[in-house]
Amino acid sequence: MATGSQSLIVAAFDFGTTYSGYAFSFKDTPNDVKTNKNWYAGSGKLISLKTPTSVLLNEDGEFDSFGFDAEDKYSSLAVDGKHHGWRLFRRFKMVLQNQRILRSATVEDLEGKTFPAKPIFTMSLKYLQKHLLDALSMSKNGTRETDIRYIITVPAIWGIAAKQFMKEAAIEAGIVGNRVKLALEPEAAAVCCEALGHTLAGQKFMVVDIGGGTADISIHEKQSDGSLKNIHAPSGGPWGGIYVDANFIAFMTELFGTIAINALQRKDMYDYFDMIRDFEVKKRKFGFDSQTDITFRIPMVLKEILYEQHQSLSDRLESLKYGKRVFTRGRDKIGVDSSIMHSWFSDPVSKTVNHISSVLKEDQMKDVGLIILVGGFAESPYVQQRIKEELHGKQVIVPGEAGLAVLKGAVMFGHKPDIISSRVMDYTYGISVWGNYDEKIHPAERKVYQDGKWKVKHFFEVFVRINQEMQVDSKVTNFTYPTSEYSVIKIYRTRDRDPAFTNDPGCELLGKIRIENDKGIPLKEQLNKTTFMFGDTELHIFCDNVMNGKVETLTLDFTK
Repeated sequence: MATGSQSLIVAAFDFGTTYSGYAFSFKDTPNDVKTNKNWYAGSGKLISLKTPTSVLLNEDGEFDSFGFDAEDKYSSLAVDGKHHGWRLFRRFKMVLQNQRILRSATVEDLEGKTFPAKPIFTMSLKYLQKHLLDALSMSKNGTRETDIRYIITVPAIWGIAAKQFMKEAAIEAGIVGNRVKLALEPEAAAVCCEALGHTLAGQKFMVVDIGGGTADISIHEKQSDGSLKNIHAPSGGPWGGIYVDANFIAFMTELFGTIAINALQRKDMYDYFDMIRDFEVKKRKFGFDSQTDITFRIPMVLKEILYEQHQSLSDRLESLKYGKRVFTRGRDKIGVDSSIMHSWFSDPVSKTVNHISSVLKEDQMKDVGLIILVGGFAESPYVQQRIKEELHGKQVIVPGEAGLAVLKGAVMFGHKPDIISSRVMDYTYGISVWGNYDEKIHPAERKVYQDGKWKVKHFFEVFVRINQEMQVDSKVTNFTYPTSEYSVIKIYRTRDRDPAFTNDPGCELLGKIRIENDKGIPLKEQLNKTTFMFGDTELHIFCDNVMNGKVETLTLDFTK
């Protein structure tokens, strides 16, 4: 079976908040990455290297279409009033931003009705896989699905539960579990930039991946052997391009009213998506130094609803606070002063810039001289200019097709996953055990007399500490003696570097491993070995009984 560097083909899915796509390359030419062909919006105004992360379900709740096709079909149904019962889901990836994601998590369709999240993710991955397989059949005869190693990109700042959620969705989509691996988005971008020949040798550099939903930051140092050493725990936040879009929609709602915008979404979907796509084109061109008015076409239904309310657009504008900064242009357009467009960008970009600055001020980061900007939102002139303007003394590189850097890098990473040699831990991890009581450090009320000794319960046995560097695939083990027929190993994490007890504030129970001990051997003669494997994009924890050879693996509990 194809695994790791033995795979004949590596294919990557960049499952984004706003747009998704795929790419692949063959084992003999790993850096010759082929991406899907251009996707076209129905109106033809927007040509994209990715397609919207949108899923359309039919009246029976079954998958119908994905991407531009899904949006355009729903629009067509809405024009004829036939869309009732059909459900369109857009930009649902952000539900996984929640650190406490549950298997019962739901997402909302365009009308605000909920649906289980997992099937929507699974349908999306299944569609991308089919599209990929069709492209491969055209590209090379004799290609088998079992020849493929799959890589799925995820934000580095995602929690363990979100990563496992995505992995499970891939498996439910029919992708065999041992042929799918997660890649952290900014790390994949770093691999791409390194492969493209940017001079990184001996340098510490920051990758800022700004997509639709998140700004995701990682910092690396290129080693003499060509590998990339991660030197800072992943960081970032929900500061992507969708927040500029949200500010635009809020502005349009202020101009025309909630009733009008809701009616536009329900009755005139073509016009609604045309408005969104038109804004996307303007957003991609807008610069930090732009001083020219921006013109937006107004869907006629918005003006009609105003007329029904006995208002003209001119009267409406006069009643608002914008003065001459917003004005009508002809019958179906409005002009907007550049200062308003600036305000839509300001908050999310400021949060990204401020976060980058705070990270670079840390003592061990002061010699990071290079910033590489990638991701769809990083292609924005405004974003590029703001970062260059406010981060004096830092070299800023924006590679060509920055929006595809993560996707291409993920493919390269799949051929050579050991190119990331080490990572910095984002939490302190350990287990709950009985510890020996130490009167110098433990409160007296914690001590319990057991087996002839004073002990403390819920002692945090640390396996690895926050900000500790761990080599990829490094192992940390701990041995415990069982005290009953079944042993339950409780796995905890915390942001505290030196936790004392697992029930201290800030300690989080990740999950439990339950292992059966040997009934025919005295418990005191048995030994359980718990092993943490660190440094990978996913956390692997397993426990085995040394005497009987039984092994159990940690699976996170998403049910609570």
